[in-house]
Amino acid sequence: MAALQWEIRRHQAAVAGRVVDAQTEKNLAGTLVVVTAGPLRWESRSGHDGHFHFLDLPDGAYVVTASYPTGGSRYGSAQANVVVSRDGTGRVHMATADLALPATTVRGRITRPGGQGVVMAEIVLEGSGERAFSAADGHYALVGVEAGLRRVRLRAQGFQPATQEVTLAAAGAVVTLNVALTPI
Repeated sequence: MAALQWEIRRHQAAVAGRVVDAQTEKNLAGTLVVVTAGPLRWESRSGHDGHFHFLDLPDGAYVVTASYPTGGSRYGSAQANVVVSRDGTGRVHMATADLALPATTVRGRITRPGGQGVVMAEIVLEGSGERAFSAADGHYALVGVEAGLRRVRLRAQGFQPATQEVTLAAAGAVVTLNVALTPI
């Protein structure tokens, strides 16, 4: 009976990077990361820390695309071009592709007559429960919301409530909604 021989094979990271939310720079776990070159395609998911890697890719130019399909239309996609190459000894020069997915966002400023910001105004997307509160200067942001026609309700102590509609045309869209509230 012939003895089994073991072969040690060391894998080399050819492309690596991290996927984050473009607004908050927080890691996005579970994003779909795809590497393409010609007819070949490799897929992976980012880990809990947003990192991903592809091992042992052949030399060549690649496009790396990240998307967040489980997030619906809350995020757009991002892509980067990378080149994988090896030195004279066959070691890979690892290509990096850090990707920031644009979050679908409604942002703006809530003001009072005279242009001063309204602090702690409540901004609510009707039907979803998503909400934010304005800062001391009146600025707010609702980040990572579903795209589409959305109804925004605004309330602040001492002011009449207001409602506005906004259209977030696509995943990753950013709409600015500035509202001047009327005192009671």
